[in-house]
Amino acid sequence: MRTPTEKPGWHTYPGMVAIVTSKHEDQCNVMAAGWHTYIGQNPGYYGISLRKETYSFKLIQESRTFGVNFLTGTHSEWIQASGTYSGSVTDKFKTLDIPYERGIKVDVPILLDAYFAYECKVVDITTYGDHEWIVGEVMLTYQDKNLFSENGLPDLAKISIPTYLGRSEYRMINEHTDGKTHRIQRL
Repeated sequence: MRTPTEKPGWHTYPGMVAIVTSKHEDQCNVMAAGWHTYIGQNPGYYGISLRKETYSFKLIQESRTFGVNFLTGTHSEWIQASGTYSGSVTDKFKTLDIPYERGIKVDVPILLDAYFAYECKVVDITTYGDHEWIVGEVMLTYQDKNLFSENGLPDLAKISIPTYLGRSEYRMINEHTDGKTHRIQRL
């Protein structure tokens, strides 16, 4: 039974974790972000929530750019490690052997193994509680079209999508995951 509680809790999981990439001058970083969303189109905007103390926030604030990358379930260890180690003391790209290339329109790392990615230019940073909400205009998107079906959805026969449950646990969405399609008629 549901009961009120005095202790605040955030229930946003399970959910996809975005891999945020950043670069300023010769410093690059990669980190996992559980709080993120696409927030507009024409032009497209993407928002990420980071703590001000993170190395990524420093790089993004200075460069005014960031990347958002989505990895398949085969890379859930990269996702977890990139959210665990600090880029201020560890070169996570080198330590985790994460291949990337420079973005085309924005000078940020784009992960070669990402099945979908965005290059973003910062348009706003606003403080909410202990996090910074960073909004970027999407300057360019990348998609591995071989991993998507004709209907535009990820082809779950070809990839698994990791969802983060919390406490370092992941579950994969793939062709074996139960699914339902609901086609509701307009009233």
